[in-house]
Amino acid sequence: MTWDALLEKVTQKYGTNPSEEALLFLIGLNTLGFYPEGEEKKVKTELIQLGTLVLLERAGYMRRTGTDSEGWPTWERTQELPPWTPGEQRRFLREALLQYFSEIWEL
Repeated sequence: MTWDALLEKVTQKYGTNPSEEALLFLIGLNTLGFYPEGEEKKVKTELIQLGTLVLLERAGYMRRTGTDSEGWPTWERTQELPPWTPGEQRRFLREALLQYFSEIWEL
């Protein structure tokens, strides 16, 4: 799957062309399994962070250690992130997003 194919698939499914943050939000929401109560901007930020942690876990940088009292996963770092340039960070993010959505949608 290519980046453009992923964007097209998400656009067809949700009716909007997603940003990388929107894709991380979807991963966070899928992982959490519910939309939490709270101030909208804070909730969205936390779901984007959760999506990021899921991708870092899949790459071996984080490990899920359990769940807190509100149902959110807890994490620990398993290794330091490399000193990536912004371009390398974006490349990692896009590759991780492609892999995640390819697996969950079996593309």
